[in-house]
Amino acid sequence: MRFGKGKIRTQRLNLNCTPGAMLKLLAQQKDPVMLESSALHDEFGRYTILTCSPLEVITLNDGVLKNISGEIIADSDESIWSELSDAFACVDAEIGTQKPAYMPGWFGYFGYELGRHIEKLPSKAPRDTALPDVRLGFYDALLVYDAKEHTWQLVWLELENPPKDAGQAIESLQKIVAAEQEHEGDPRPVPTEHADAAIQPSVNDTQRHFTPAQYKQAVARCVEYIAAGDIFQVNLSQRFSMHGAPEPLAIHQALRKRNPAWYAAYMSFVSHGKNCAVVSSSPELFLRVRGEKVITRPIKGTRPRIADAEVDAAAAADLLSSPKDNAELAMIIDLLRNDIGRVCRFGTVKVTEPRRLETHPTVFHLVGTVEGQLRQGVGPAELLRATFPGGSITGAPKIRSMEIIDELEPVARGVYTGCIGTIGVDGSCEWNIAIRTIVCEGKTAHLQVGGGIVADSSPDGEYEETLHKARAMLEAIELARTAEQTFTKK
Repeated sequence: MRFGKGKIRTQRLNLNCTPGAMLKLLAQQKDPVMLESSALHDEFGRYTILTCSPLEVITLNDGVLKNISGEIIADSDESIWSELSDAFACVDAEIGTQKPAYMPGWFGYFGYELGRHIEKLPSKAPRDTALPDVRLGFYDALLVYDAKEHTWQLVWLELENPPKDAGQAIESLQKIVAAEQEHEGDPRPVPTEHADAAIQPSVNDTQRHFTPAQYKQAVARCVEYIAAGDIFQVNLSQRFSMHGAPEPLAIHQALRKRNPAWYAAYMSFVSHGKNCAVVSSSPELFLRVRGEKVITRPIKGTRPRIADAEVDAAAAADLLSSPKDNAELAMIIDLLRNDIGRVCRFGTVKVTEPRRLETHPTVFHLVGTVEGQLRQGVGPAELLRATFPGGSITGAPKIRSMEIIDELEPVARGVYTGCIGTIGVDGSCEWNIAIRTIVCEGKTAHLQVGGGIVADSSPDGEYEETLHKARAMLEAIELARTAEQTFTKK
C-alpha cells in the first residue's frame, strides 16, 4: 500500500488541560488511540499522543493479513513480513526543520502470537478472543502533549494526492480541542476517596484458566525443564477473566490512577462484530528507534512500594541484593543484546546500563539498557522480526522457552506480552511490552500476569507473585465498577 508523498505540518495549540481531560471526548471518536505517559520522566515518560479515525487498518487473523476493506493482502509468513515492511514505508514524508516528537503513522499492537510467524512453534494453545493477532491503523493526524513543557501540538500529514478519507482525523481532533477550549475553567468532577478504600478485589470472583494447583504444577514442570538443561529461565503466565465488566474507558481511567506508567495505552475498536478495547499501564520499553539508534530496556525484578520510607528502602535493598532477580536480568540482557545484534552494525551493540533500580509510583524494578546502531536498510518490520517477542517475557533460550510456554499455558496470550505503540512515517518507532494490560471483549475483561521461573523458584511463591501483580488491575476494574454503580444510582 502506498500513500505517496506528503509534508508534516505542526501547530502549537492554546490548551491548558492534561490528556486525561481529553480522553472522554477522544473515546467517542472512531478507533481512538491514546499512548500515554501517566507517570512522568524527562526521557521515558514525557509525551502523550492522542489520535482517531485511521485512513487504513491492517489486521492479522489465523495467518491472514487483511486491509480495512477486508481484502487479503498476505497469507504466508514471508508475505506477511513483506507487506508489513511495505506498509511501514507507505509515505515519502517531507518533515522540515521543526521535527515533532512523534509523527503520524501506524498505531496499534502486535500480539504475542505474531511470534508464530517468526519461529516454528507447536501452536497448541488455542485462541479464545475476538481480537486479531495484529491490529494497526494508519493515522494521519495526532495531538501531542509534552508533560515537561505543559504544551499541546497538533501534528498532521498533508498528502499530495490524499485518499477520500484523508482529513477525518484532523477534523475530529480539532473538534475535540475546540470543545475542551470552550469548557476550560469549568469545575472538574473530583473522585471520592471513600470509594477507593472500599475496594476489596479478589481473584476468587474471576474465571481462571489455571486452577492454583495447576499453575503450581506448571511452575514445577518449568523447574524440571531447567534442571534437564532445556532452558535457563522461562516466563510463565496465567489469565483471569471477569464477566460483566465495566466500560473499558472507566477501567482505563481507574488504572491510570491506580498504576500510572510511562508506557500506558488505551485503544478501542470493533473486531468480529464485538466491541473490543486494550487498556495498558506498562512500565517497560521494548523498542525505541530514533534515526539509526535502537534502545531496549528490559525489566526483571519487582518489589512493591507502600509509601513508608523505611519499608520501601528495605524493599529496594532486597531487590538490589537478590541473586535470583539479578541473574534473570543478566540473562535477558544477554538475550536482547543478541537479538538486536542481528540487525545492528557490528561493534555498535552495547549494554549501556547493566542494572538500574528504577522507582515507579507503586513498585521498584530492576532495569537494564541495551543500545545499538541499526544497519542501513533495516526498517521497523525487520527490527521487529529480529527481536519479537521481547525476551523479558519469554525466557532464555528464547525459542525453547516459547515452546514450553505454548505447551503449558492453556490459552493463547493474545495482546498480552506482545507490544503496543507506534511507527512514524519517518521510520521512528516506540513499543512497550504489553504487561499490566487488560483486554476487553464486550462485557468481559481479561487480564494476564506472569513471572520468570528459574532453578530455585518456589511454585507457591511464583503463584503468589502473579496475584500481587494482578492486584492493581483488579482494583482498577472494581473501582470502575463502583464508579459506574454510583453514577447509575444518581
